[in-house]
Amino acid sequence: MELLVSVDIKQTGDDKEVPFLSGLDFLQDGRLVAVDYKNCKCIVMDDRLIKLGKPYKFNTIPLDIVCLSQCEVAVTTYDKTVCLLSVSPDNVINLTKKISTSTNVFSICCIVPTNMVVSTFNDPRPVKMITKGGVESDCDYVLFQTYKLDESNCTYVQSKNTLVLTDRKANTVYMYDTFTGTSRAITNENIQQPRGACVGPDDTVLVCSGAKNSIVHMTVHGDIIGNYPVDTKLPYTLCMTKDGSRLAVSGCGTARKLIMYTLS
Repeated sequence: MELLVSVDIKQTGDDKEVPFLSGLDFLQDGRLVAVDYKNCKCIVMDDRLIKLGKPYKFNTIPLDIVCLSQCEVAVTTYDKTVCLLSVSPDNVINLTKKISTSTNVFSICCIVPTNMVVSTFNDPRPVKMITKGGVESDCDYVLFQTYKLDESNCTYVQSKNTLVLTDRKANTVYMYDTFTGTSRAITNENIQQPRGACVGPDDTVLVCSGAKNSIVHMTVHGDIIGNYPVDTKLPYTLCMTKDGSRLAVSGCGTARKLIMYTLS
């Protein structure tokens, strides 16, 4: 990982509080979209992390974001809702649909453009699948476990049929093979307070190791490929471009940063 650009996250303009970027993802054209938990916004940035257009303002707290297609993103919110937003080429963000969910949803990832996986909180089933039509289904292969808000994040490696679930308090990353129904629990000295996770290069997995201020790189079988320190305290969420060339990371420490790396 080579540092491309780093910006300090500060309170500006009409921000009521210092922004906290709780979710990140790249659009297919390389623009970065993020949700600001503290100020209830969705923002768009270029490859130098410069804000583009006018932020979208939510009426509730946004938690996480995922890109579904070329110009569509999905955002989980605190009030048991998944919001579908369109992002135009000239950075205009509009709400297109609200999907009410039966439980509290936290992190979100994409299986295919019409199907999403969400992690839950205060629910004995830690993961659910949701379609854009609002149809929910349980992931029966995932062990029953009730998490509180911010204790578990998910991602999905489509080509490997693998659901990834982090457990911050147990310092564990779970890998579920959705085809066979088998699972692995991965622990390692470098996996400490794991938070956000995303699909990495060549269908691997990248996980924020909060207490280690690093990114852990692993295979879907749980083999550790590497551990990469990042220049932010308590890395919280991360995402990679579709071509695997860039990685964005945001932290939740007191001095918050948003960082872009190039990958080789």
